[in-house]
Amino acid sequence: MYNGSNLAAPRKVSRTLSFILTAVGIFFVTDTDDLVVLLLLWLAAATPLQRRHVVVGQYLGIATLILVSWLVSRGILRYNVGGLVHWLGLVPLSLGLMGLTRWWRNRGVAQLPPTLTHPVSLPLVWSLTIGNGGDNLSIYIPYFTHLDTPEFAVVLVVFLTMIGLWLVLSHHWARSTVASHFFARFGAWLSPLLFIGIGLVIVLK
Repeated sequence: MYNGSNLAAPRKVSRTLSFILTAVGIFFVTDTDDLVVLLLLWLAAATPLQRRHVVVGQYLGIATLILVSWLVSRGILRYNVGGLVHWLGLVPLSLGLMGLTRWWRNRGVAQLPPTLTHPVSLPLVWSLTIGNGGDNLSIYIPYFTHLDTPEFAVVLVVFLTMIGLWLVLSHHWARSTVASHFFARFGAWLSPLLFIGIGLVIVLK
């Protein structure tokens, strides 16, 4: 005898898998550029505390973007915050300009380390993450609008898991021999230029 329940379970699993893959895809599309920022932050983090700031700041930054998007999608927050986010691009822009000035003044020093002009701190990482991910709001908000609470909870778990993966990947690349040698040789001027580029991208979004 035909039993509809025999097909219901596979269909449910298929829909769940498709839903999870969609969430992974959205995170991948919106947050791939964070890998560059994280790589630079890992290279600039000189102490265990600063490395913890990279981890916590990244999680807090993405969590802030998710919370704002959810509040807007539910009509709880009606103010257009997207127009203000691009001003956070002034943070990496100013850091890059100061770092480039520092490099120019000390260009005679052999292998000047690729450090920031300010220590890696929680507010710095948070602001960089928010600024770099500000355009994510235009995708998160309409996506969250169509999710009920259980679905949003699943997406939240997926996003938090992907953040961890991004942190592990970027940390691995920062510790690789190629990256270490490359930034030891060129990082003193390349890191500030990359921060300037990131800042300009955020400001001009």
